[in-house]
Amino acid sequence: MSANRKRLACVECTRRKIRCDKVVPCRNCTRRGIDCSRARDDGDDQVERLQSRVQELEAALRDARAGRSTASPVQLERGPSATVSVASVDRTTEHPEREIEDAATILEFLAWGRRKNPDYGQVVARRDGLEQHSPGDITAEYDGEDRHLGPGTASALAYVQSLLPPRPQVEQLVDWHCECLLWYHGSFHSVRLREELDDFYRVSDGDLTHNQVDLRWVALLFAVLTGALACAPRATAQAWGFPEWEQTALSQRWFKAVSTCLHHGDFAACHSIHSVQAITTLTMSAHLLGFSNSLCVLLAAGARIAQSLGLHRLGPSTDDDMSPESVDREIGRRAWCQLCIQDWFSIPFCESYLISRHCANTAKPRNCRDDDMVPRSHDEPTTTSYSRFFYEVAALMPSLQDGLMSANTPYTRYEQVLEHDRRLRQLATQDLPYYLQNVPVDPSWPRHVPWARRSLAISSSHKIIMIHRKFLELSFTNPVFARTRRTCVAAARTILKEQKEAIHDGGPMLWTHQAFGVTASIILCLDLFYRNTSDPETTHHRQLVQDGLQILSHSGSNMIAQRGVHLLEALLSREQCSRPPPIGRALGGELDDRRIDLDLVGIIRNFCEQGRLRGFPRLAAGPKQVPAMDMDHGWPPVDNRIGQRSGGSGRQSVLSPSLEYLAAPYGLDGVEGLQDILSLASNYVN
Repeated sequence: MSANRKRLACVECTRRKIRCDKVVPCRNCTRRGIDCSRARDDGDDQVERLQSRVQELEAALRDARAGRSTASPVQLERGPSATVSVASVDRTTEHPEREIEDAATILEFLAWGRRKNPDYGQVVARRDGLEQHSPGDITAEYDGEDRHLGPGTASALAYVQSLLPPRPQVEQLVDWHCECLLWYHGSFHSVRLREELDDFYRVSDGDLTHNQVDLRWVALLFAVLTGALACAPRATAQAWGFPEWEQTALSQRWFKAVSTCLHHGDFAACHSIHSVQAITTLTMSAHLLGFSNSLCVLLAAGARIAQSLGLHRLGPSTDDDMSPESVDREIGRRAWCQLCIQDWFSIPFCESYLISRHCANTAKPRNCRDDDMVPRSHDEPTTTSYSRFFYEVAALMPSLQDGLMSANTPYTRYEQVLEHDRRLRQLATQDLPYYLQNVPVDPSWPRHVPWARRSLAISSSHKIIMIHRKFLELSFTNPVFARTRRTCVAAARTILKEQKEAIHDGGPMLWTHQAFGVTASIILCLDLFYRNTSDPETTHHRQLVQDGLQILSHSGSNMIAQRGVHLLEALLSREQCSRPPPIGRALGGELDDRRIDLDLVGIIRNFCEQGRLRGFPRLAAGPKQVPAMDMDHGWPPVDNRIGQRSGGSGRQSVLSPSLEYLAAPYGLDGVEGLQDILSLASNYVN
């Protein structure tokens, strides 16, 4: 008999060792007039969780009807795998009417194996090693002691294990990411990550197959490593011991390792904060490495996982609360903040968004340092300060989208554009934190402050273009929308100016510099098509585009840069062909029909054909080509085109980047136009 066979005989018949008809109540117990029950399976923890949650709901209902205080210190009994703190009970009974109204839905969700509006403190994976996550889906079980599921997991993990560098290099990469990149995305807590990294090597000695290693945390580790290696200047990577070809190859394969670990960690069924952090951390490297489409899907999954964990319902931050639970909630706010930023900045490209600000109450993360978590002034630079500011910038995008969708005329739609233009300018000037303003850099500030200032100038300029994007085509031909043309051209010039300065600041290679540089060059190229060749600005703009091309051509394996170079070359070539001959210029002067010469369809077709002919690289190989069939996991290497990276060393500018054009004054249906050509180079640019 199998040891796992379910016992059907009742408890009393089993005790008396008599035959039972296995129907509750059975004939024997009915005849004797005694209670009949069947023994429960000891391993039925799902039933335990369901009964525990039912007890919670019943207790909440009793408290609501009896009019008890919501601050009752009653400790509700839970199953063996989790407990509820007093603070959790307080939050559960804070709105008893809502709890009563949602009781049916909550119970229905439990039958599905999900939770409705879970408390983040109950489901986040804590440092004590207890796995507290959502109930999860039913998964297949395999014999043996290996906790990882699926017959192919062992070989996949063996491959991922071979990608993990020695511990000293891992720690170098993690430290550099925390110091030079974390300020940009703020997705995780650096102190907590380092503690978890120490535990990883102490418990498992770096073995990914150890039964106490959470593959979703391993995904976060590889996301951190990928960001560091992909964004590091060439000289920095060389100092770590990574030759040029390996820097590109490992970055790409580490990115794929994140997906592998998430998949084999069953991240879609067993929700964890580590999965969300891994996905949001990938934003630093995905676009650089050519995985924009993959990131788009992962971010959507991350948003749903975060909502399942309750990250959208964390409420405001309590400044005087320094408990471990409070730190956990702050970590959740950071991940949620980055998800919101990524989702809302993608609106101009997909014209929809997943996260509604009206359906969440999670406040921005606390402005604090990771080592003490003490709240600090809005003007002081910390790990979270940059993300906090750009959360407000990103929040303009869903508001603009809703306004454009509700407006019925070109006039009212353009009014929405101008209103959000005004709001962004106010954020970028009046509401700017002190450390991002044009003031001398305090020596006590973190080293990333000059990089943050330059990134602010580039990103803010790009967002101005995104706000005006729907009216860009009309702005070249209709004087009513001339402000959009002037605004976008000024923003493009600012982006290219700051991009040239970024080469010498010794900072990380941020994907936004290249991506937004492509956008800026496209804007100036389009302006050339509609500008008189005798205009002095024509030569200046053409030179700026050439400078941008020069920078992009030296961006190594950056996929956005590679696509951008091909697209800009096609645009410049078309612009040269569309110029009237010298005799025509002497007789005519005005370009009254240059728009026809733009031929967007032809440019896009030529770009796609060139991409197929040149074969944009997917995954870089080593110094020698390896046949595709030599790799087991569907990651075949192809031709590697690696250029020289810049920014390895050089002076660090202390001057604030230019935001002067944002201080300019402001001023009605933008038709669908130029959208494809603005999206081609960056694919999914935020």
